[in-house]
Amino acid sequence: MKDTILLTGATGALGSMLLHRLSDQGYDVVCLVRAKSPGEARRRIRDLIGERENVRAVRGDITEPRCGISDLDRELLVGRVKRILHCAASINFTDKNETQVTNVAGMLNVLELMDVLDAWHIIHVSTAYVVGDAPFLSENSLSLGQRWHNPYEESKFIGEKMVRAWALKRDDRRFTILRPSILVGCEDGTTPTLDAVYTYLEPLHRVAESLRAHRERPLPPDVSLRSDGRISIPLAVVMANQHINYVPIDWVADMMAATVDLPPCNETFHFVHPHPPRLRECFDWSLQYLKLDGIVLCSTQRARDLAVQTQSALVRRLQRRVDVVHDAFRPYCTHDPRFELEAAPRRLATRYRPPPIIDQKFLERMLSYVRQWYWDVDRKRNRVDA
Repeated sequence: MKDTILLTGATGALGSMLLHRLSDQGYDVVCLVRAKSPGEARRRIRDLIGERENVRAVRGDITEPRCGISDLDRELLVGRVKRILHCAASINFTDKNETQVTNVAGMLNVLELMDVLDAWHIIHVSTAYVVGDAPFLSENSLSLGQRWHNPYEESKFIGEKMVRAWALKRDDRRFTILRPSILVGCEDGTTPTLDAVYTYLEPLHRVAESLRAHRERPLPPDVSLRSDGRISIPLAVVMANQHINYVPIDWVADMMAATVDLPPCNETFHFVHPHPPRLRECFDWSLQYLKLDGIVLCSTQRARDLAVQTQSALVRRLQRRVDVVHDAFRPYCTHDPRFELEAAPRRLATRYRPPPIIDQKFLERMLSYVRQWYWDVDRKRNRVDA
């Protein structure tokens, strides 16, 4: 019999995948679920995984002291839960208060719960982008004198320091830190998440669709619409010729779940792509699929500002729509950090497999799925509601 793991973030994209894998591996999994009542918490987990004898739910919230678990649940879990897999987090790039409440104060509450339950091993899902603006991140390093691109990166850095400080207070405590890079869809193109690359590309798709929907209106001279639906529009995008470290979310879940089986020894695992593609190449493949031409790639903000000055009034208005989203992602389009990948291949041995190649076919599968099941569905719904 394997031990009992308390899982936070079980209803999230990555957490739900980990829940299935841990249950299949024979662990008893207790899911900490934010809900109004214990019954609602149980329903949410049942909707995700069905009825399983080795999965149960407790009502809780990592933003509350001791994660908000009731006295009854605490009594039932003391002595039973020895490990917590902390997957819950805010990935907000702009709201520092939200990331502080969820990722920093929430981390403190999880560690407090560790003590309340007398648990000895914390498995913390962080991010490879604790690298900040540094050029390289090894699995043995954290503090590099780096600066942060956004509150999310900073909060994850602080969370890692808190985990290490907690573990060092007693000889019998252990930590495992898991650092994935940028999560994208599954290897088959499906996705449980609409973050990252999807968020970045969606406004471009929306702009193109809005222009296609009004074929009868005259377009300015810098915009054209072909009979096959291909749009040419000189929107300006800041993007260096760098690598982008995408990893499929199901591959990450597979590797993380395998890591849980390892004897804990205070180490950090990177789940990153050893051969990341060039961002401009990925962007070009995506634009080809979305039937978008004329996008102006700018290496610097100054070049982008100059490009905007030549746009027609319509394009400049659409540019502002795109910028609302793209501004938050600009650091990931201009900074090219490298990540060590040594611990997972070494420690997992035959259970380790490299991630699939991120190529044009992979991105087309991703975009085909998200268009069919999310973007175009939302567009049709909004048109009906209007």
